[in-house]
Amino acid sequence: MPRFSTTSFSIIIKICAFGLLISGCSSNTPSCSDSETKDLVIQIAKDELKKQYAESNITNIQFEVSSIRTTNHNKDVDKYDCAADFKMISNEETILPITYTVESTDKNGEFYVTVEGF
Repeated sequence: MPRFSTTSFSIIIKICAFGLLISGCSSNTPSCSDSETKDLVIQIAKDELKKQYAESNITNIQFEVSSIRTTNHNKDVDKYDCAADFKMISNEETILPITYTVESTDKNGEFYVTVEGF
């Protein structure tokens, strides 16, 4: 399994901004710490890692989003700006700072997540 250094993974996150739509159960945009949001942030990171490394190389890595902070909430457009620590845990733990946004789309019940690194 390749080892993910903070530098190499951070570069991947910096270069790539990701988006994903999902249908939610309610019409409100989920917050930064909502389980749907955290799951999407992890899925977006996994998808990017699969592009960079073989999928089998990341199957034994556990991913977590922790120390979540809402840095801004624009109530007019129901958009959240978020900051958090992204943890990758296998034989050792790597923690990277990330930022992400969660915003509603024009279609009721869907939201868009964009993930970026520092």
